Amino acid sequence: MILVLGILAVIAALLVWRPWERRSCRWREDRRKLADGRVLFVCMACGADMALPKGRSPKTCRAGDM
Repeated sequence: MILVLGILAVIAALLVWRPWERRSCRWREDRRKLADGRVLFVCMACGADMALPKGRSPKTCRAGDM
């Protein structure tokens, strides 16, 4: 019974954290700010770029979107 609960806990943790969504991208902040105050992030692995408000960082991998 404890083993089954442990397996269910691991599956639930994986579904909450979703590590497969950010496994490939390695985001780096481009220090040049965009005109509207956002900051550009560029992935060193796949070349994707994403503009976000200052203080936020990308959480998902966009390698499959390209």
